[in-house]
Amino acid sequence: MLKRDQPSYFSTSKIKDYSYDSFRTKSKISRQKSTPRLRNNDDNNENNKSLRRHSIHSVSRLSMQSNPRDSSSDIRMIYDYYHFNQSNLRKDEKFSSNVDKYGFVTSEGKKIKVIPTQEKKRDKKDAKRSLKWAHWVSNNKLVVRSGNFGISSYKFPWDSKFFKRISKGIPDSWRSPVWYYLATNGSTDTEFDEGLVKTYNDLLKLPSSHERQIDLDIPRTLHSHIMFRTRYGPGQRALFDVLRAFSNYDEQVGYCQGMTNIVTILLMYYTEEYAFIMLTKLFTKCNLHDLFIPGFPALMESFYVQEKLMNKYAYKILVHFKNLQISSTAYATRWYITLFTSEVVPHHTLLRIWDLLMLYGFDILYFVAVALLKYSEAILLSSDFDRALTMLSSSIKVTDDDKLTKKIRKMYNKKGTQKLIVNFKEEYRNQSHLSI
Repeated sequence: MLKRDQPSYFSTSKIKDYSYDSFRTKSKISRQKSTPRLRNNDDNNENNKSLRRHSIHSVSRLSMQSNPRDSSSDIRMIYDYYHFNQSNLRKDEKFSSNVDKYGFVTSEGKKIKVIPTQEKKRDKKDAKRSLKWAHWVSNNKLVVRSGNFGISSYKFPWDSKFFKRISKGIPDSWRSPVWYYLATNGSTDTEFDEGLVKTYNDLLKLPSSHERQIDLDIPRTLHSHIMFRTRYGPGQRALFDVLRAFSNYDEQVGYCQGMTNIVTILLMYYTEEYAFIMLTKLFTKCNLHDLFIPGFPALMESFYVQEKLMNKYAYKILVHFKNLQISSTAYATRWYITLFTSEVVPHHTLLRIWDLLMLYGFDILYFVAVALLKYSEAILLSSDFDRALTMLSSSIKVTDDDKLTKKIRKMYNKKGTQKLIVNFKEEYRNQSHLSI
């Protein structure tokens, strides 16, 4: 575990409450205190109002040692009750016609009367690519099996043409099988996955010490999506089950708040059994274990690598941020610990980022971070401290997904990049060992 004193590139005087020390300290305190039901435990000190607008506390580690009565009995009893008494749930039918193609409720519940031109173009392109993929799969007989738990398996050719198709954006109707194929690195080991389904069902029978905190976080996760809008509805129940099962599957990780956002994306494309399987695959492929364990070693390493890449690809922004005393810890914690799912970018952009994440693994996210900064370079360079952090702490408006992903891939695929990343990681780990 890292020492409390972080390397110098984390320390600032002006934004010390954004620092990783504050992030970890508040996490430690939160594990020692009980958290009131459905309320945020933020400090209400008037002097910290400005800082809270850019807070990273919303993704702090809140794995709690709850009272067994709360976690094992009361909470699960509520979820079980609504599983068998769905007629008592609040009805959201009025929103069913007021959602976009991804299931997000339009602002103020208004119907979508006019679809923006850019969205029309994206939808048209997506439909065209979907047909191309269907013909390609049919002509090449790529289906291995179908039907199990709502997902079909395909044996896609692991070659440059396949990667090029992915880089253009996976058609939304094909994301479920393609993400699965990429997350397993082309494996079609159905027997192992069927074993994981059994494991999942067995884990659901066990109590978890994290259930109370999971229950607290669910209502404030992706409430704008029709699937997770109803309290104790099917989406929230599936989210609760996947997270509590995983907290027992990987006891060292347990549960961390950023995981709720990740699982919501998986549940949009998979049954809860396969969402659990995909979560385990992501932890393996992207080494998310080190992102979430106490001390957050992969998170700290990400900040270091990102700033090294900024020195190479976004030097002006790096210098400007140093002058403003803004370090990566001030804004990028939310980016990495949620895999960019916490409304960092528009949803259509997030899906393109996840296409690349499934293909290349976690390292691609360093380049996503740098590309997003470059995408907003003009505004950031003209911003003061408060304006810059406000922008980085909200959703970055990306209008051209192709332009952004092209920039990401260009940096990532540049000759010598993989070796460079390895060197940056070694540098960070050597510095970390020296500070222990």
